[in-house]
Amino acid sequence: MTANEVAQYTEEYEDWFEEDRKIPPEPAPIVDRNQLVSDQKQRRAHLERLAIQGARAGSAGMPFYMTMVGFQKHSSSTSIQSLRRITFAEMSVRRVHIGRYILCRLIAPCSRMVAVQTVVEDTEGIANDLSIYNFPSTSSCSLEHLDALFSPGTVLAIREPTLKAPTQGIRPLLRVDSPTDIIFVPPNSPLLRGIAWRTGPKVAGYPMAPPISADAWRERGDGHFKASQWLLAAFAYSHALALDPNAVSIRLNRSEAYLRLKYYSGALHDAQGILTKVGSGDPSAYKALFRLAKARYGRREYSMAQNDFVRWKSRHPDDSAADSWIDRCRARLRERTTGVYDWSSLFRNARRQIRVDAADFFGPIEVRRMGHRGGGRGVVTTQDVKTGELLLVTKPFASVYASDLPNDQFTVTLDLLSRTKRERTDSLLLSRIIEKIYGNPDLHDEVFHLYAGRGYPAPPDTYPPPVATAVPVDLLYPKVDIDIAQLEAICTYNNFCPFRLDGPQMDKEAQPAGLYTSASMFNHSCLANATWYCIGDIMIIRAAEPIPTGTEVTIPYCVEESYLDRQAVLQKHMLDRCDCRLCEEDRRDGEAQLRRRHQLKARLDAATIMSAPLAEVRALEKDIAATYGRTRGAIRPLSALALHVVAEKLRMSGNARHMKESLQYDMQALECYGFVLAHDSGRSSSGPKLPIASERLPTATSIMEPADIMLRIACTYYMLREEENAARWLKAALWLTEVSVGSGKELFMMVHEETLQRMDMLSFAARVL
Repeated sequence: MTANEVAQYTEEYEDWFEEDRKIPPEPAPIVDRNQLVSDQKQRRAHLERLAIQGARAGSAGMPFYMTMVGFQKHSSSTSIQSLRRITFAEMSVRRVHIGRYILCRLIAPCSRMVAVQTVVEDTEGIANDLSIYNFPSTSSCSLEHLDALFSPGTVLAIREPTLKAPTQGIRPLLRVDSPTDIIFVPPNSPLLRGIAWRTGPKVAGYPMAPPISADAWRERGDGHFKASQWLLAAFAYSHALALDPNAVSIRLNRSEAYLRLKYYSGALHDAQGILTKVGSGDPSAYKALFRLAKARYGRREYSMAQNDFVRWKSRHPDDSAADSWIDRCRARLRERTTGVYDWSSLFRNARRQIRVDAADFFGPIEVRRMGHRGGGRGVVTTQDVKTGELLLVTKPFASVYASDLPNDQFTVTLDLLSRTKRERTDSLLLSRIIEKIYGNPDLHDEVFHLYAGRGYPAPPDTYPPPVATAVPVDLLYPKVDIDIAQLEAICTYNNFCPFRLDGPQMDKEAQPAGLYTSASMFNHSCLANATWYCIGDIMIIRAAEPIPTGTEVTIPYCVEESYLDRQAVLQKHMLDRCDCRLCEEDRRDGEAQLRRRHQLKARLDAATIMSAPLAEVRALEKDIAATYGRTRGAIRPLSALALHVVAEKLRMSGNARHMKESLQYDMQALECYGFVLAHDSGRSSSGPKLPIASERLPTATSIMEPADIMLRIACTYYMLREEENAARWLKAALWLTEVSVGSGKELFMMVHEETLQRMDMLSFAARVL
């Protein structure tokens, strides 16, 4: 989808919302229930046919959907006990029915596109379409999965419901955006006391109502568990526990299902509940203790987890199951307290599995209100910091990579807040954040204390929030309120596109997305004083220069060479402009030169550039250089890229004179990235001096571009048989990797292994470094 198409669709939807907002609430039309059910069955049959066709056609048969975020929507924060029941006959279209809830039951099978769709009736027999957005596990599930969650006859209580006007046709629909607005009502619920369904106790056409006994629900849960359908198993066990709260074995099973779902708060609370009910010698207690320990580990309570594993080991001395867990707890505690990590091991693990096991670490930093940023928050140092010093290591609250995307649908999301098209991964990321909070209510504030824009209350002055205790998780009756509109805004302002050192080249059609809550506290600067990278899903932030005590620490949200490209990225974060020196100098170059530079970048990025004649590439480099003002500073990122392309063309000739000339072009490229060349090529007490100044690390680009240039310079010297100079430039690349990522030679060799092999310098680098 082009930028013009995004603007067109966004404007059309905004116009529709504005016009619809002007229409006052009106009584909902009564729609023929048989027609509603018939239409829903047809939608279901259509999707079943598409599923069969898609399985035959592969990705070529993938359906395409469009959805939007960033528009006004209501999510309830009032308990069901404080609400009064309402029926469809009492509801109005275009009105949020504050203070009310509707009791309804499903009377048709479900379908799924972006939302889960079905038909419900109220107690009076009046029916309406129902659309459920953002429900856990449904973003890419089978129709059979939906049947297990929302089977006909299932009774729901929907808090503060809204009948939405349709964008097409005349039939309104009951739309639910937050899954925490839905309560699954069991047969013994007080909400059903005195309730009689006008159409009868069973749904017509579906004589098999949902189970009504704890044993039947348990049997269903066991079947889902054996099929590795963890959420369906947990739901079934929750239904069983609603009917028999004292069933220890069912609670124990749900604790394990919660662990598989990473619903650690629920798993911990269930395990603790069992341990308080049974004796220490009971077999259930042994299982509960082990599950309690694993839940604590998942909650990053490593010291308590270690104690629980040790307790379990003391009762099972011959069982080695806890040994590896105890070792992991000790490793996480060491990482958290010292900031010492085995980076090389993490790098190797990340190549096998993106999501690696590591603890968070907070260096000498803290979050404060920043007066020069209008009172917004930022990160400052609490002591003097050296170049390369570790400031933060953090796991994402949730993350999505190309490999996580469903292969049965293609969804495009338009963001009405930023007026941009979001990445395919952003839509799934929102779902994963919702699901994590849904199953871990104690983590609500970790996300909702992030900035969401001026339309929401200012977040607290400090961050992170205090660690909350685990709370029970009942999937039938959520114990947390998730405001979807606020969460969408939080994601717009705070999501990252994590750059992985260990990963393959980034897929431009499916860039990764992650919500790194602690890293979100750092403000942006293109010329930042700190830098960040990811090993697997772990984000590492290090100082890029000496930072005095009390100084704000900034990181670059983007490293694009073109000013217009950087602005496009910042727009997705709702940043109107960057006031760093690089952006100020770019703006002084003038709009015409910025557009010209952007156009020339497209030529430089073309796949055919390396097959173009040398004279044409030289001319392109001069044209790019001419777009920069004569009096501006040395940092000119696009010129750096162009100079390196010229150097590559010169090297391709194999001519010794051209190869020597390529060295000058590459060194100029490094200067355009902000590096300072050390023209003194003498020796220090530890050997040859680095050919670059090492006081600070330029942040106008990622480390990979300058590292690649340094390796190419080393390779050229190596080919010219100037091994001492080659070694100096290899050590420069090693320094760059060390101050950016950490570790030493071992990690450097892994990060750049492919490049060194391609240059036939792997053994030379291993010898001289």
